Amino acid sequence: MSGMEVRVAAKTEQKMLDQRYAEARADLERNRLIENGQSGALLFAAMAYGDALEENTLFRTASHWAKLFCIGAAFVIPNLLVMHVLL
Repeated sequence: MSGMEVRVAAKTEQKMLDQRYAEARADLERNRLIENGQSGALLFAAMAYGDALEENTLFRTASHWAKLFCIGAAFVIPNLLVMHVLL
């Protein structure tokens, strides 16, 4: 290969690498914007949940019973699993 061919090949390779870099950078930026939106939605959901608990007593009671059920399940299910496996 001559020097001119090497320079042309290097230039096309550099253009290809620049294009790949731009695409990867755009993908990272898009993912960052999505993550920012998700964190904002999580904050909004937490605020809406708090408002719903303050306004609706039925929802507050259901939420409390759901918490108690989860706590009870966390204590009962491992014991049942141990009894099933060991006995």
